[in-house]
Amino acid sequence: MFNLQEQLLKLQEDEVEIHSEFEFNKVDATIAKRTLNSLTDKLVVNGQNINEPDTFDLLQCFARDLPAIEPKMIARALDMLVTGFDNEIKALANLLNTPGQDPTVHSESLDRYAFVFQWIIERGESVVSQSRAATAAAASDKAKGRKRRGVPSTVGSSSGATVSDVVPGWKGKLADLYALLQQLLRMPLGR
Repeated sequence: MFNLQEQLLKLQEDEVEIHSEFEFNKVDATIAKRTLNSLTDKLVVNGQNINEPDTFDLLQCFARDLPAIEPKMIARALDMLVTGFDNEIKALANLLNTPGQDPTVHSESLDRYAFVFQWIIERGESVVSQSRAATAAAASDKAKGRKRRGVPSTVGSSSGATVSDVVPGWKGKLADLYALLQQLLRMPLGR
């Protein structure tokens, strides 16, 4: 059973366990896109497929490797996740309208979506702030006549840019996510 609170603590302590060895940052872009397409096929058809261990592990790998992933792929993944989350919320709403049904059957998948979104948002914002710091340090070194090695990551590659400047549709997808969260919080779940 997935425990959101426990997993968020592990995320803070950088101790998240991922049982897949897949690394988005070390595979060819074609393989990464194919993997993302397979995830999209699973989650768009049924939002509860996030509970499948292989699917969830790949999503965690995606979140972990976010700094090295092409911004267009990040945008596609956000679309997929928002759509899967939306489908799960709609399924829950339909269940709540049917007397005698147990809405807790959706709790684990909703918790998993929340976890993946939290991780992706944290990584995206963290990469941009690290990129800004690296850009500022490089500018300082340049002014002092020193050269600094190291290349900013893919997500934060535009100096001074925000995630929404780099990842197409970032702001819109986050707004969609927050609207879905608001819709979920208004449901009579008793929790």
